[in-house]
Amino acid sequence: MAYIGDSTSEADRGGGIGKLGAAAGLGLILGPGLGGWLAGESLSTPFFIAAGLSMVSMLLIAVFLPESLPLRDRQQANTRIKMANLKTLWQALFGPIGALLLLAFLISFAATNFQAIFGLYALEKFGFNPQQIGTILMVTALVSALIQGTLTGPLTRRWHESVLIKIFLLTNAGGFLVLLMAYNYPAVLLTTGIYTLAHTLLRPVVQSLTSKRAPAGQGAAMGLNNAFISLGQIAGPLWAGFVFDINVNLPYISGAVILLIGFVISLFTISTERKPISTAQTV
Repeated sequence: MAYIGDSTSEADRGGGIGKLGAAAGLGLILGPGLGGWLAGESLSTPFFIAAGLSMVSMLLIAVFLPESLPLRDRQQANTRIKMANLKTLWQALFGPIGALLLLAFLISFAATNFQAIFGLYALEKFGFNPQQIGTILMVTALVSALIQGTLTGPLTRRWHESVLIKIFLLTNAGGFLVLLMAYNYPAVLLTTGIYTLAHTLLRPVVQSLTSKRAPAGQGAAMGLNNAFISLGQIAGPLWAGFVFDINVNLPYISGAVILLIGFVISLFTISTERKPISTAQTV
């Protein structure tokens, strides 16, 4: 994402981040299937194949991918790289991109209320078997890859990210509630697709605006963004598992509430003003 931030214009940045998300989505579709097929003879084979693919990726990057950061902006060889810590993450919340980082955390927290508990939810509420649940998750990944690759760019060129963030926070919250209305397998497939549509568009739009408001330090901005996403991925499943034991619907209800809180925060903190701000102030 930092590379895309360095090498795209503001108009094309949302589309670039969306295509990256689409590529990751395709990997999530193909990877588990390929891994399962390769594991038929030996459980270690997928790991060796993954190592080989990583090596091929490294070689392709070394040979074909040019450095995106201009020479004048690169750190000198003797510059010490500072690692972020929890204090840095806390301080970043009060910096120029703090509201966007908070939204990244809330969106990730809410998303894991769906992802971490869906298999148990589908089993407990509908009695779905592993094949049915796997099909639903495959549909989720397909919708995610298709939407991110085709719609994120045109939408961010047509409307400002601050407007889209508010719209998608509301529709994503509604997607959680729609999930609770499903009563059979086709309805679960349909409502999962609706939820995925809203969530898939929300995350890259937040990342795009974070990148635009920190153009002088894409690596720092995207690193902080991913750090807050990871914090949400830690806290979300813990919460989802806890409230699932109370009521199977609570993870999705709480996911909707969390996103509505994010919507209220966005009303007061996310404006349409386009001011380039350096992440040097946040790290």
